[in-house]
Amino acid sequence: MKRKVLLIDDDQDLLRSFHINLEIIGYEVTTATDSEEGLKSLKKEKPDIIILDVMMKTNLEGYNFLHKIKEEPEYKMIPVLLLTGMTDQIGVNLYSVVEDVKALPNVRFQDKPIPPIKLVEIIEDMIKE
Repeated sequence: MKRKVLLIDDDQDLLRSFHINLEIIGYEVTTATDSEEGLKSLKKEKPDIIILDVMMKTNLEGYNFLHKIKEEPEYKMIPVLLLTGMTDQIGVNLYSVVEDVKALPNVRFQDKPIPPIKLVEIIEDMIKE
């Protein structure tokens, strides 16, 4: 059975690139361009992992989505990889907000850009945990 990945990012080029690379490796991939669409896909697809952009329509849309799903028992343990270019863009480092494993279990943070091979390594490591 293929592992399911939900990619949520407003960058269409990034979505296409990650989608193609992950499908080639054998993942079943669903994409969404914002948190609202992402929530619908989450409920429908029940992914094994979520790859989530922090900045979409608003600066912290992905972070707010993360908090919302981690409050739900059904989704709390789904691994989430937060991707951001915020550190470079505005000098904000949000790593500390995801370090609390009790409040936000199974969450990792990764700066953009990320090479596809590195993304795959992180996904495989997070799904194993």
